[in-house]
Amino acid sequence: MIPKNTIDEIFETVKIEEVISDFITLKKRGVNLLGLCPFHNEKTPSFTVSPTKGIYKCFGCGEGGNSVSFLMDKEHYTYPEALKYLAKKYNIEIVEEEMTIEQAKAANEKDSLYILSNFANDFFIEKLWQTNEGKTIGLNYFKERGYNEEIIKKFGLGYSPKQKDSFTNTALNKLYSEDYILKSGLGFKIENTGIVDRFRERVMFPIHSFSGRILGFGGRALNPNAKAKYQNSPESQIYNKSKVLYGIFFAKNLISKKNNCFLVEGYTDVISLHQKGIENVVSASGTSLTIEQIKLINRFTKNITILFDGDNAGIKASFRGVDMILKEGMNVKVVPFPDNEDPDSFAQKSSEEELSHFLDTEAIDFITYKTNILNAESEKDPIKRVAIIKDIIRSIALIPDYLTRTEYCKVCSKLLDVKENVLLRDIDQERKKINLSQNIKKEVSKEKPKKISGDLKLKKYEEEIIRIILNYGNEHINFDDEKINISEFIISELESDKIEITNEPHNKIFAEVKNLNKSKSELNQSFFISHSNNEINKLAVDLLSSEHVISDNWALKHKIYTGSESHNLKKTTEKAVLMLKLQHVDDKIQKIQNKIQNSSIKETDFVLLNNLIKIKNKISILVGRTSF
Repeated sequence: MIPKNTIDEIFETVKIEEVISDFITLKKRGVNLLGLCPFHNEKTPSFTVSPTKGIYKCFGCGEGGNSVSFLMDKEHYTYPEALKYLAKKYNIEIVEEEMTIEQAKAANEKDSLYILSNFANDFFIEKLWQTNEGKTIGLNYFKERGYNEEIIKKFGLGYSPKQKDSFTNTALNKLYSEDYILKSGLGFKIENTGIVDRFRERVMFPIHSFSGRILGFGGRALNPNAKAKYQNSPESQIYNKSKVLYGIFFAKNLISKKNNCFLVEGYTDVISLHQKGIENVVSASGTSLTIEQIKLINRFTKNITILFDGDNAGIKASFRGVDMILKEGMNVKVVPFPDNEDPDSFAQKSSEEELSHFLDTEAIDFITYKTNILNAESEKDPIKRVAIIKDIIRSIALIPDYLTRTEYCKVCSKLLDVKENVLLRDIDQERKKINLSQNIKKEVSKEKPKKISGDLKLKKYEEEIIRIILNYGNEHINFDDEKINISEFIISELESDKIEITNEPHNKIFAEVKNLNKSKSELNQSFFISHSNNEINKLAVDLLSSEHVISDNWALKHKIYTGSESHNLKKTTEKAVLMLKLQHVDDKIQKIQNKIQNSSIKETDFVLLNNLIKIKNKISILVGRTSF
């Protein structure tokens, strides 16, 4: 358990913009910072970071929180793990008891898989460096490839022994669960044999998340009789290959700094380039490039340079992936390698200066490259030529920026010997097809507007009360020549009418506010932002991210003032309290009216209904008086 004073020190020391900048690129926008949201796909930045409040908020998908909740959501950390990450980043010492076996067993599945994966990585590293088999087979293999010890250790490379259950037995002896060994894919069951290791007699490449956590492994067979040369961890709770880029942990800062990402095919390509000083490089780990991986790169740069093997068949197979990149509005260049060369082999033969010069001088934009390749193949075949022109047109049409499309038209017009206006016309037609398809999808996904229920109204009014408390709870307003702070006024008003906050998250914050009020403590926003209860800090961030939670339409319909409220706090607060009271009265009236419809009304209900209507009328008059 982490002591409270250490937690307080972490929150006081942490700069949220520094934490989030490790994962996405942020740009200054007034007093805040803006970037592409890491929690949903977007092309226009709506992810806002407030350094002064220590919070982030995406106005596209609604995600928000503090530094800890960001790590919990982005990297699936537990609360203590996120704190430890921040403590390490800011050199804050944490003194705590070691996790007991019982506590380890109680950890949730993801945590357990992370812990096991980390243990597996340590196991593979130890076998590489500390055993005769590992040194003779694994370490020699890496050194024969030209890897130095520094790069081997940097990427955490390891070795899995030939013995069929070496890792499994070690893990079980250390009390790791058999169930998690199977779920992680590190082992699998064979009938009449039991659990055996998935990776046997292989050199191991750990696959890291953004923050360096081990998600899974790639293993390269050293036995020539192995069924598969490369084998990856299967999909699990923590490893989804379509969302992971090998090397992203080591490359992210350099990608942002260089404003370019080199994209290669395999693990060894990444490592060889790193060893030669090219560190802004990642790999899709031998799988087809996915939209999730493209968006991952898009958070750091708009520029991708693909390093193709010197093989036309492989290049053509990559065309679809590049079209996906263009569709995201990114710039794509290509570096073709000489025949029988790939980034790994070429890097091994080159000096740092030669490699860097080659990558700089040989890079050409993808559309030109694709046009040249396909045009050369179809020069004497008019049918093929038409098909290729249409293929190029489809690629250019995917580019969202009009000026970029126009410039590519000029280039392709010369290369293909086709009039520029013809290309532009066909590209416009292709764009219309794309837009039509997107509009149809939007229409299909649209839902009919739902009638706003009483429960939703009540939730909105309660949310408005909590929002005012969090933003202005310490402010004082005058009532009958007496100054009273806003949080105290709201508590008093609601308690006098025995009104409870019904929505659970809102009620949790309100309970904390009442406790602070009783102890005469000042309401501190950071107390709620850094609250250990994730539900409380998330809601607090939401309500502190914007001055007004209620929309203009809602305000007009329900007569809630959302203007320059900081200058009219008394009326704003009164209005919010009255609207909440009015909704409670409306709910009670509705219940009695339902009874009347069901013929289960009593005489006392008529009396109550009459009183409630009178109360409603009085509140409505007061609401009218507080209108602006």
